[in-house]
Order: sequence, then structure tokens, then C-alpha cells
Amino acid sequence: MLDSMRRADRAYWMLLDSIEDQVKALVGKDKKIVSDALRELKDLLEKKCARLPLGASAKNGVPFDLHAQAKSYLKLINVGQEASWPARRPKEDPYPAALEALTKAITLEELTAATEALGSKARTNDPRPLSIYRNEIRGTMLLEDDKGRLFAWVNLHGQDSRFATKVVITNMVNTRTGEIVNFTSKLGCLMPLECGQWHYERFIKQGTIYSSKLIYRKEEFFLACTFEFETEDIECVTYLGIDRGIEEIASYAVITDDLELLDQGSFEGATLREYQRKKEAQAKETQRRKGESKVSWRAYADHIVHALANKVVDAALMHASQVVIEDLSAIAQGPQHKRPKFRPRTNLSKVLNRAQYQKLANVLEYKLAAAGLPPPKLVRAAGTSITCNA
Repeated sequence: MLDSMRRADRAYWMLLDSIEDQVKALVGKDKKIVSDALRELKDLLEKKCARLPLGASAKNGVPFDLHAQAKSYLKLINVGQEASWPARRPKEDPYPAALEALTKAITLEELTAATEALGSKARTNDPRPLSIYRNEIRGTMLLEDDKGRLFAWVNLHGQDSRFATKVVITNMVNTRTGEIVNFTSKLGCLMPLECGQWHYERFIKQGTIYSSKLIYRKEEFFLACTFEFETEDIECVTYLGIDRGIEEIASYAVITDDLELLDQGSFEGATLREYQRKKEAQAKETQRRKGESKVSWRAYADHIVHALANKVVDAALMHASQVVIEDLSAIAQGPQHKRPKFRPRTNLSKVLNRAQYQKLANVLEYKLAAAGLPPPKLVRAAGTSITCNA
């Protein structure tokens, strides 16, 4: 499995280097020209991948990822972001050489290059996740045997791979289609799969697998899957308005057309802010002592935002509510808020960054859809945090 992932990883970086000039030549071009060029580029990448010693899933997934990377790069550049072309991390730790270059820097350009290199990290031995977009024998299948045990079939090997071993699948249920499958193949692996009962009932039983990623992390393999759901649309009869703030991450109120208040609540943000401040202090101290910081609080912030969004969706379901949220795109951390290099971040930008404004809106977008509710409506933010004096 690891050999197949590393082959796909090498193919990704090799092909990414080969299309750099073609993609950069599209900067500033008309959208129609860019779209047609990227489509042709994807077709070319698929032909190149077909000649490489990769499994069928990698031959399909690598061109898809490269196309998405090129499209994302062009989009960022065209809206004014200072996006750089992705580069693979060096094998050796760049810190000692960067530190020596910093002590010898004479020009501003040399100083800038050395400073940026100080923050770089050496390449790990872990390959990038393998994206799989097929849900049959040439990709990923979630299977269940007669004892209720889950397995994942993942197509990994090429026809001539030295790791290809014959695998026999007998009388297993394809959870996507409900059909009994029997086949023999040497192009993949059958792996026992562990997941929580809630995930099994919520996703595998109710949803349909759409795509997956095979991830290798800390000597363990993980399969991250996305699922499609069919839900019945709910007719909304009330409104659930959300106001996002700093002291409280969000406050909400449910009202009728006659402005009758049915429910209200709030979610405090002090716990998250204190956690973030603590981690920021740890990061500064680690950077002062070691020259780099590996402290991160993104996972905890994600957890808080998802828990908050789940509560909002529960309230909206209870009252059949149309969620209304203020439009805060003007203060999102976009290209209009770029700061020059080496200029310290202001306290205001730190506060806005901690508040997770845009993340909550993005999470609600798909969680409401999964529940059968319409997407949130955006309203002007002016006046939404003012309480009537009457």
C-alpha cells in the first residue's frame, strides 16, 4: 500500500513541475480561454498518467488533483492573492543553511530569502494522500460480510507491480449498491475497516460513498470518505437569525412572520479565545527558543465551529426555520486585507481571525443542505448587533 502511495506521490510532483509554465501563461487570460486550456491540460495529464506504473485509482485521481491545483492557483492569482506555485519540501532540513545565509545577508533580497527559508521544514517520509474518485473495482468499495464486519477494497497496483497479490472476494455486500459481489483481482488490497457506530448508521447506511482518500499518517492508514445524501426539502415557516460577535461566537433568535419570539440562545467564545491565546503564547516561546513553531489550534477551532453549527441546525429543524446570517465578507481575511511582509499583525486582525466568522458560514452551508433546509440567507450586517432601546 505504501509503495503505491509513494508512486502516486512522485507522479503528482513530477507532473506538477511539467505543467508549471503552461499554467502560469494563463494568468490574466479570459475565463473561457482558461477553462478550455485547463480542460485540455487535464486530458493531457490523463494520457501521461496512463503510461506510468500506477494503479487505476491513481491514474484517475492524480490528474484530477493536478487540475484542481492549477485551477486554484489561477483563481487566487486573478483575485490579487500573492499565491506561489506549490513546491515540494526539501529532503534535508533547510534551517542550518538558512541560518547561515541570514548571518551573511547583505541585500534586502538575501535577507528576505533567508528569513522565508527559516520557516521551511524538511520533507517527511509520508506520501501525500491518494485521492480516489471511482467507487467500483477500479477505485474504492466499502464491503460488508455476513458477520457485519466492514472492509475496504482499494485499487492500488498496476498490472506489473511486484506487490500485486491475488485477492479473492466472496459473498460480500457492496454498501453502495446493496449487491452481492464476487471477484478475483491482484490489483488491490482488502483491508478491515473500523468506524464508530454513529458513523456507520449516519453515513454508510444512509449515504452513498462519493469519493475517498487513502491517508498514511504516523505509520497508520486511514480512509477518509465523502458521502452523498438524498433528503426531503423542509418548508420553512419561521426565521432563525444569527448574529456573530467577538465576546460570543454567535447568538440566535427564532421568530415568526408576526415577529413572535419562539426561541433564543447564544454560544460563548471565551473558551476558544483563551485557548487560542494560550497556544499563541506557546508558539511565540517555542519560536524564540528553537526558531520554529509547530503549535497549532486549528483542530480545536474546527471542533468548536462544527459543534456550534450542529446546534444551529438542530434549532432550525425544531422550528422549521430559514437561517439568516449577516454578510461579513467585507471583513473576511481576503486579498483586500493583505499586509506587507514583516509588518506585524494588528490586534484587530488577530481578533477577527480568532472569531471564525467565515468558517461558521461555510460549515452551515452544507450542514443545512444535509438536513433538508435551504442555504442561509445573507443580510447586510449594519444594525444587526443593536438592541432596540424599547
